[in-house]
Parts: sequence; structure tokens; C-alpha cells
Amino acid sequence: MAVGYMGGVGYMGGVGYMGGVGYMGGVGYMGGVGYMGGVGVPGTASGRGPVTLAMPSPPRTGGRSPVVAILDTGLGEHPWFEDPAFADRDPRLRGTQIGLRFPADANPEGTGVSIDLVNQALDPLAGHGTFIAGIVRQHCPDARIVAVPVMYGDGAADEADVITALNALALWHWAARDGKVKGDPVDVVNLSLGYYHESANPVRDEAALFSILDQLSTDGVAVIAAAGNGGTSECFWPAALAGRPSTGGVPITSVGARNPTGDTVALFSNTGPWVTTYQKGVAVVSTMPVTLEGSQRSEVAVPHGTYRARATPDPDCYATGFGLWSGTSFSCPRFVGKVAAALSGSQAALNPMDRVAQVSEAVKVALGDPS
Repeated sequence: MAVGYMGGVGYMGGVGYMGGVGYMGGVGYMGGVGYMGGVGVPGTASGRGPVTLAMPSPPRTGGRSPVVAILDTGLGEHPWFEDPAFADRDPRLRGTQIGLRFPADANPEGTGVSIDLVNQALDPLAGHGTFIAGIVRQHCPDARIVAVPVMYGDGAADEADVITALNALALWHWAARDGKVKGDPVDVVNLSLGYYHESANPVRDEAALFSILDQLSTDGVAVIAAAGNGGTSECFWPAALAGRPSTGGVPITSVGARNPTGDTVALFSNTGPWVTTYQKGVAVVSTMPVTLEGSQRSEVAVPHGTYRARATPDPDCYATGFGLWSGTSFSCPRFVGKVAAALSGSQAALNPMDRVAQVSEAVKVALGDPS
């Protein structure tokens, strides 16, 4: 838990572990024994684990490439994201990078180890950003992923880093829209992170956060945020902005999690009148960095005898490139991908009012998609 880190001064309240006063955190849970233990218990949704999957990168349709910015831990190495035209790991505006940059030997999407460097255990949210990017790619193969690192491997994000990244992203969006820089403006922003109001003044610059999100909305960007995994109806921010009256821009959307069959809401998912939609977010399979392999080893290993040696799987080796995870962190990009897919069949509108109408319509189309 992030409780005790700075006492909430200048930081966004954490998500992932039900405490987190003072931090914004990712909403992909790690609790549970094995791969599926504890699913549905608040705070103990399905644990992250590797899976075997023979699946090539989803084929592109040839439509335009909606720009999806993912503010998270970054984007790791994976065959699905080798084409730089569809996976921007280093977004810049006039030479200035957007988002954080982690050291090569302490990268939550590279080594996966940045917290416990002594024991080399994978960070709780290592691979979080890559997993999210894979879900978007599954639902919109044409999407151009723009990875904006703002969150560390423990799931904590400094509010200042998030606000700075959002402001830089907005500048990039405006410059691209007005033809001042090469590239396309931003269509969708994925925020699989957030915080609760756990004190009278939980976030020093909350007004700055809400203001830039409203500005992006007004300028035709769909802001889509995870509703959180607390199993409560307490407002979770910035997702709870979806509960406000319309400001005239693209509606901000909050996304809770459904179980695999889609007929019930996951027990860990937050609910409430401020949650816009619920998408499948339990036992999700998506991409993981092929470089991740921590210090944990097989629980049982039988040495070589007359025949081959046997063992239980290595629980933190993701050389297969795919994993299983649960959380509203992962129902959020499912909806993001649907919005992007609705946009991929049309030319991007450049006029702000036209963009608001176009992107708002794509959100409506996605809301009507029951899959």
C-alpha cells in the first residue's frame, strides 16, 4: 500500500491495493493464489500469470489509424508492436519527450524489476501498459498506440507526472490538428489509473487534472477511465468525472468490469451512477513483454531421471508474450478499442466541433456494442 508515502501531499490517491493515500495507481490486481484464485473478492482479483497462445498480430483492415494514447507504465517488447508506425514508444513534441523515461535496468516494461532490485522479483504492475496496449490492438488492429509512461512498476503515479504528460499530449494534439507537426491528432486517451478522495485535500492540483481532461474532451478527444477495483460505489477519480453534466465536449467515459460471460459485473468492480459502461475485465488474455522473467521459479520440479525432467510452470516468465490478468484496468482498453474501431472507418475531422461530433458518435457506437 502507498499509505505513508508523503501523506497525500502532492500525490494522487492509489488504486491497486485499497489504500494508497497520496498516490494514483493502476487498476490491475495481483491478488489470488495461482492464476485464478480469489477472483471477484475486492482487492484480490485474478493474479497475473503467463499463458500459451498461438495468435499472430490481428490483421489490419486498411482503415485509418486512430491515435490511442495510453498513460501507464509504458510499452514493452512484443512482436505485435514492432512497427513504429503503429507503436510509438517515445512520443515527442519539438524534441521534448512526453511522459517519464525509466533506466534500462529498472524498467517496469523492460526488465519488470524496479522495486526489489535485490531479490529481482517482478514489480506488481510490470507489464501493465503492454497488456493494455494488446487489448486495444485486439479490438482495433489499425490503432496507433502512443505509450506515455507515467506510472512506476509498483502502480504509483505522481500527480505532477500525470498532469505534465497530459498537458504535453494536449499540445501535441493541437499541433498535429493544426498541421504544425507531422502526424495525426489524438483520438482516445486510456486512463487505467485513478484515486479515491480519502482526505479533505487529497490531490494538490486536482483542478489542474480535471481542467486538462475537460480541455481534451472539448477538443474532440475521448477520455476513457477505469472505474476502479474497490468493490464500492464510492467515487473513483478521474473516472467519476463521467457522472457530471455534459460540458459540451466528447463525454468522459468510465468503465467497470464484467465477468467473462458478460452477464454479471465482477465482484471487485466499482459501481455507481457515475459508471458509464461495464466491459469484460476478468481472466483477460493479452500481450506481455517477452523480456519479463523475475526471480520466482517453479514451485515443484522433478529432476531428470530415465526420461525428461518435469516441473510446474515458471509463474513469472513471459517469454510466450501473453498473460492472464483481471481488473477494470483491462475492461477500460476493451472499450477504448471499440471506440477506436468505430473511428477507423472514417477520415479524421480536423475542425474541433466536427471532431467532437465524430468522436462522440464513435463512443455511442461502442456503447451499443454488446460483445
